[in-house]
Amino acid sequence: MVLEANPDQSEDQLFMPTVADVRSKLRVARPGLRFSEVMSGMITMGIADPVKGYQNDAAIAMRLHATVTLPNLPAFIKDPNHKGEWRAAGSIPVLGGDLIGIGDGDFGLFRRAIRNGKGVREMVYDTTLSIDGRQYRMRGRKYVEPSPPWRVWPATTTLHVQLFPTSGGTGEPIAAGLLRITLWGFVRQLLTMKVLGNFWWIDRCAHKLSFYRFFAKSLVNTYVKGRRW
Repeated sequence: MVLEANPDQSEDQLFMPTVADVRSKLRVARPGLRFSEVMSGMITMGIADPVKGYQNDAAIAMRLHATVTLPNLPAFIKDPNHKGEWRAAGSIPVLGGDLIGIGDGDFGLFRRAIRNGKGVREMVYDTTLSIDGRQYRMRGRKYVEPSPPWRVWPATTTLHVQLFPTSGGTGEPIAAGLLRITLWGFVRQLLTMKVLGNFWWIDRCAHKLSFYRFFAKSLVNTYVKGRRW
């Protein structure tokens, strides 16, 4: 027995969207955000503490270009871990030149953590990178904790960096130091902010403002209201 298609059926009924089509449309409907920041500073091989690594006479230059992507901005803001992703590029000339990120790293804003026995909020920049054919795990942290309001700038613009071997070793850092973003670099970072998705300009502005509001509110909670968590 052969069943004939009903001529009254609509084209939409005959050609149902696939799961991939639905997911693709949802990604477009959910705004994302992308921005870049450039940080530079000094690290020292054989040092585990970032501050000491920055101050050491044997410190070497490092430059880091971070491209951060938040695929779903509303979900990122609601997520307690505020988890995104990022890609690394840059250079450490003494170690062989270009620094190349391998895959997407773990990015996070204002994550709860314990530091020196006290609650803090961390900005997380973790990834795997390659320098002159050698691979390293990079652990990057900016620390936000209650202190006078004028400490906002150094806290949010100073990245504590540690490099680890990807295999073998004792699990201890093999290099550490500090990277910073300049005032002009921060202005350029704001100019790189781009809303991902097909939205009218007024909607793009609204989505950017939602991120700025989230960021500013988090800093007010820490530096004005004195909240650790």
